[in-house]
Amino acid sequence: MTDHVEFRDFQPSDVTRIDFGEPGSLEDLGGPPDDAAAEPGIPDPIIIVATWRGDIVGYISSWLAQVHRTRRFFDVQVAPRSQGRRIATRLVAQLKARSDRPLAARAVEGSDSAGFLRGLGARPYAWCPPMELPRRQFGRAIEILGGHRDVIPASSLSPGEPEHLWMQFYRWTHQDWSPVYDSDQAREALRAEAGELDLDRTAIALVDGQPGAAAFVFDDPGAPTVCAETLAPEVPDGDDALARAVCQVVRDARDNGVRKLAFDGREQDPHFGPLAQRLPFEGSRMLLLEL
Repeated sequence: MTDHVEFRDFQPSDVTRIDFGEPGSLEDLGGPPDDAAAEPGIPDPIIIVATWRGDIVGYISSWLAQVHRTRRFFDVQVAPRSQGRRIATRLVAQLKARSDRPLAARAVEGSDSAGFLRGLGARPYAWCPPMELPRRQFGRAIEILGGHRDVIPASSLSPGEPEHLWMQFYRWTHQDWSPVYDSDQAREALRAEAGELDLDRTAIALVDGQPGAAAFVFDDPGAPTVCAETLAPEVPDGDDALARAVCQVVRDARDNGVRKLAFDGREQDPHFGPLAQRLPFEGSRMLLLEL
């Protein structure tokens, strides 16, 4: 079978012929391009299908994020009946030959997906620790964090300031490994994210009377998501400021009957990384891999 597999670009009508993976997401990717967000000469997205005797047996989809464009993210799927025939490997090779930048994907450490990607030569460029904090661990986390003095809710700030702090935080925490793309679309995407913040739950720790660290809270389905770090690379007593902000979020979650909190960050983050090692997080370690 492997020798007779053919590869071609995805066509919108292919959606009705694919009975594995998530073909609906291909239809969304394959829609009319957003010319305002596209880079001149850069195809976005790229979708390639593998066919055998007229049947689609695999596909790979790839896209550039609005905010981060140093890598091309991808997802590869192979029909269960056709697995074990190196179709996924060949699809990745097809995409790699057409990409002008590194490929990137997420995978749980130790999973089949991580093993497959590492087998292709992919290497981690970021590590995300287990970051689910269940309710039964809230009390222990509060003891570790130690206090929430000089912490205010983001809703008490002047209009527009929470948005500014979110964009400031996001830019500096990504600048060394996945910089924010310099475009109006990227800036608008970050503003849109800021609009989804739960300002009453987001905690701002003050340092000398000014915002020094934040635990931004998004009211996501299943569990609130928390993004926490100092608001600039150099903040006096930044570890303490971050711990105070996170402590307030955990206290608030406990008092409001929240069942769990999901944190989003990296082991390499200068203040959140060490803090994460101290907290009783549960779950799997996530890898961001580059090929």
